[in-house]
Amino acid sequence: MPVRMDEYFRFPTGAGIGGLTLSAAFKAMGLDQKLEINIYEASSQISEIGAGIGFWPRAWSIFQNLGLEEDLSKIVERPPNLDNPQTVFHVRKADQSEGLNIREIVSIGGTTWMHRASLQDVLVKNSNSPIHLSHRLVSVDESDSEVTLHFENGKMAKCDFVVGMDGIKSAVRKHLLTKRGLPKSPSMEPVCSGYVTYRALISKEALRKIFPGHRALDTFVIYSGKWRHFVSYPLSANGMINFAALTADLSTEGAAYDGPTIVPCPLEEIEALFTKWEDEVKAMVALIEKPTRWVIRTVPPMDCYGLGRVVIGGDAAHATTPFLGNGAGRAVEDAYILANLFSEGLHGTGNISLPKISEIYSAICCPAGNRLIEQSRRAGRILEMVPPDFQTAEEGDAIIPPEKLFHHFGLYETELGTLKKGQAEEDKERALQMLRDLH
Repeated sequence: MPVRMDEYFRFPTGAGIGGLTLSAAFKAMGLDQKLEINIYEASSQISEIGAGIGFWPRAWSIFQNLGLEEDLSKIVERPPNLDNPQTVFHVRKADQSEGLNIREIVSIGGTTWMHRASLQDVLVKNSNSPIHLSHRLVSVDESDSEVTLHFENGKMAKCDFVVGMDGIKSAVRKHLLTKRGLPKSPSMEPVCSGYVTYRALISKEALRKIFPGHRALDTFVIYSGKWRHFVSYPLSANGMINFAALTADLSTEGAAYDGPTIVPCPLEEIEALFTKWEDEVKAMVALIEKPTRWVIRTVPPMDCYGLGRVVIGGDAAHATTPFLGNGAGRAVEDAYILANLFSEGLHGTGNISLPKISEIYSAICCPAGNRLIEQSRRAGRILEMVPPDFQTAEEGDAIIPPEKLFHHFGLYETELGTLKKGQAEEDKERALQMLRDLH
């Protein structure tokens, strides 16, 4: 007899790429006909916060396997080529009056960019799961036979299995840690990463008028300098350029933070960060409308993502810094691994042991999530020219040897080597073999 399962996903900021991918995966694998799946959303409407989002080949190949490629190809900035080396970013040292081209960052398959809201629309279109709005989870009760979810609106939901993709302040993560006897774990609450980012969209037309031929109009660029950098890339679907400026204050790394994480900020605050930078940068900053400041938080690494009838994924499990651009990609992998485990259980072995699925999922996804956290941390140090490599360098220092800069930013390219096509399939096959070995 098939297991009945209410899948729990909460979208605290309207993001929820992992949760929606899981729902779409269940539909693609025919599991939505055998499982009762529900998505719970904290807010009164599903809305996507953010602008552009990118996926590396290992995540895009998952979308292909789930039959999403045709729909997604209509919203991407440029079609992916998963097998050939592609220039991902052009890197410039820009914290000086005359910027300097450093190198091209090349990766097999490159990265595929799209607008977040458009991606969300595609995933919703390819999901059959009902979405319950205004359901903010506040606590979880678990017994040997079921799990009960308690929501802020006073409602409850009983289910057989819980997938906590409920964001960085995850209530499911807190339940899991408490259940494991770790109520004082550093992973109970998110902490400061040591970075703040300023995000905005810039009109291509407006930039072209004031700076004809600006490289950001059709090129993916990392403008780097000491202690800060920003990334820009065009979004052809809406005629805009995505702008994300990041600045470091590593004295705050690991500190608790209870204030607002996303707030509007005056343009002058961003302008003050780039007064010594090249004109290309200043031109883009001048066109920013409605900028927002984001305090980037992370979840300290955990050693377990699942126990019994509960698993966590996405930001609930491994919220990380954005320097590899793979936070959403990792959430997609979490969803893919879990969906395949249930598919194998229902279609393959014909029997599901929920605790074993949790155990196998954690054994595969937890080490991968922790690797991403550490890799992204290293990547941030590279992009922000953080000591010790540049101990004596200062903002605007134009005398750093170009060959040193070329080698330094090559380390970033090395970090991207783990994001190639097919590597998610290796993890999936390991997970399925672990499940088969039980029989």
